[in-house]
Amino acid sequence: MRQLLLVASVVIASAVLVRGQAFYKPDTPKFPQARTWVAQRAKLPPYKAPRTPDGVPDLQGNWNGPIGGGNDDLEEHDYIDVTTPPQESYISDPPDGKVPYTPWALAKRNEIRAGLARGWPGETGQRLYGDPAALCLVGMPRSSFGAQEIVQTRNQVILLTANTYRVIPTDGRAHLSSGAKTFFGNSRGRWEGETLVVDVTGVNGETWIDSAGNFYGPNTHMIERWTRVEPNTIDYQITLEDPTLYTRPWTMTYPKRRQGTGAGANPGGTTAASAVANVNNDRYAKEVWENTCIEGNIDNVAEIKSLGFKWFNPMVP
Repeated sequence: MRQLLLVASVVIASAVLVRGQAFYKPDTPKFPQARTWVAQRAKLPPYKAPRTPDGVPDLQGNWNGPIGGGNDDLEEHDYIDVTTPPQESYISDPPDGKVPYTPWALAKRNEIRAGLARGWPGETGQRLYGDPAALCLVGMPRSSFGAQEIVQTRNQVILLTANTYRVIPTDGRAHLSSGAKTFFGNSRGRWEGETLVVDVTGVNGETWIDSAGNFYGPNTHMIERWTRVEPNTIDYQITLEDPTLYTRPWTMTYPKRRQGTGAGANPGGTTAASAVANVNNDRYAKEVWENTCIEGNIDNVAEIKSLGFKWFNPMVP
């Protein structure tokens, strides 16, 4: 029963990050991610986005995250359980779709994964760390896996999700001190043609990239690229660089589809989102709804710790 409660808490926390938590059958086809999207993107004709009154590309609207299991494991994998369908890797570079961990960091990631107690191959039975998102500890880059509303004002881009938000200045201001560490870090944006480039520093490394133990650290530097490549699609790329954890920079790539257009449907799973996806039947299908996820919820923390899971601390060599 306690294990069921933990899974439920992880599912509830993760549901705000993906477009409706789904339950999948073992014969679910493998969901396309970076490899398929990069090939599709290469065939698109050149596109110039409409402009805001300030003359910059208009990215505004409500946009979904990638289809499939969302944040269950960013690397390519087969079917694991009812919430983790088979899917391609989110990683477009390096070409093998693997996080290029240093030997130390890879051993730590594998240790974390072996102690997830989720029924994954190679588990030790020992419970090590619980997913920080189950405690509502969510940050970069996981927040962009889900539905987001983008609002643009003069010299600002604002990203709204179900229970978090980011304000990205685009007026050329300097970063905060390197000693200022937060879950979402310190974002500074600039426009390069059709692309919003966001430089992210000051992340605290206290959460994961997905729910399978892939992590970054307090020394990680991130660069996002948001490019509207057709009327209802944004090409999203994020590059992570951290010589203390990775042997080289690496990049995730996926499309964010405009909500309510039918683009990027989520086949193979039954979700609350798919039940209301037809905007002709539901006037709220284009909206990002708020929900409550309270950091440090006492009952949730006590329950997860009673199962033997420890609090995840930032990973540094």
